[in-house]
Amino acid sequence: MIGGHTKQSGRMNLVNDIPITEDNFNHINCIIEIPKGTNTKYEYDEELNVFRLDRCLVSSLQYPINYGFVPKTIALDNDPLDVLVFNHDPIDRGSLVSCRALGVLEFIDEGEIDNKLIVVPHWSPPEKYKTLRDIEEEHLKIYRQFFKIYKIDRKSETRVGQWRGATKAMEIIKDSNERWIRANKERMHEEWRNKVFFSNLRNKFTIQPD
Repeated sequence: MIGGHTKQSGRMNLVNDIPITEDNFNHINCIIEIPKGTNTKYEYDEELNVFRLDRCLVSSLQYPINYGFVPKTIALDNDPLDVLVFNHDPIDRGSLVSCRALGVLEFIDEGEIDNKLIVVPHWSPPEKYKTLRDIEEEHLKIYRQFFKIYKIDRKSETRVGQWRGATKAMEIIKDSNERWIRANKERMHEEWRNKVFFSNLRNKFTIQPD
């Protein structure tokens, strides 16, 4: 359930329980669903708290970049915001990676806006990767072409737009986070009330020393 809260039996929900940032959006947390170089498309299932296999890509088509989502976001397609993590090596499914946002690829899937952030891991040298232009143009072309054809075996209408820079990416990130906050405000208030209630209950029945 996107935007809802399904934390049960103390289990952590990767969408709702991991902070989006820990340094005022200088870095954002990202969860990897699909490692680079694989052709199996997984999606995180909030209800079951597992990575569900959605499908396999046709032929030898593989994801050319690590793919995942940003926690505590709701994008315009009502799913967590998609993210492409630019890294030389594959990153394992389920990994949490702190990243710097460099840009965003405009994308429409079945009439819904489904933009793809592009980020670099925190260990990438800041002096080397400051802006979207620091990612080789050949890579950006490959990623754009991939999203043009990765649903070629499906009757899906997709449109790939242009790459936009960090300013637009940050606007989308913050808007998606605000959308998540609004959707979860009632739940967060309920959790706060429960916390206060049980805290007061514990204090009431705590035996004070003589």
